Amino acid sequence: MTVTGVSDATERLDLRRRRGRRRRVLLIAIAAAVVVVLGVLAWLVFGSSVLGVKDVEVQGAKLVAAAEVERVADVPAGQPLARVDLDAVATRVSGLPAVARVSVARQWPNTIRITLTERTPAFAIETPGGYWIADDQGIIFDSAAQPPRGVLAARVPSGDARLIRDLGTVLRSLPSEVRGKIRTLSAETPDSITLELPGGVTVIWGSAEQSELKAQVLSVLMAQQHRVYDVSAPSNPVTR
Repeated sequence: MTVTGVSDATERLDLRRRRGRRRRVLLIAIAAAVVVVLGVLAWLVFGSSVLGVKDVEVQGAKLVAAAEVERVADVPAGQPLARVDLDAVATRVSGLPAVARVSVARQWPNTIRITLTERTPAFAIETPGGYWIADDQGIIFDSAAQPPRGVLAARVPSGDARLIRDLGTVLRSLPSEVRGKIRTLSAETPDSITLELPGGVTVIWGSAEQSELKAQVLSVLMAQQHRVYDVSAPSNPVTR
């Protein structure tokens, strides 16, 4: 090889090394820039108030005031949206008696949305001072001076919690066409649940056990008019 050939080869090797160094420097610079950008984004999302809570939006609140939901939710204004513990917020709000279900979601850039499903009044329990309102699970969640329109009145001694749950079980078992005819419910003991219909018609239900079967039997019996329907023993019902 001539001296000139050696010189050319050396120059090419030097050029490759310089290009390699430039590529490494460029890659290091790009990686550093990416780290900086990711750091800034992480700070914006998790550490600053730029994407912080500015509004708490409540949907589905009718029985409970939206302001009360916001108070119980206890979401600090300005807290980064990404750091809000959605499960904790849902747990606090679900403690409100009128709330059956709740979901909590982030609405970027600055809103927490709380969506409620409230309990539906099923019956009103008579008390000396008015009425307790319960859903069909027998959960008391409200009170009123009079039963809400279309809500059954119920009488149980001293607001007995078990009897209230049992009444809920009975109501859940009734088909809508039968349930719509019931005017009042009463029970002195767990085995003496009674349903009163218009015109002085009475349904002796007994206990809440076998309520679905009792409801089926009652539907059949009500095809004929009677003053009393006794389904307390559903395998041997009595009418009179």
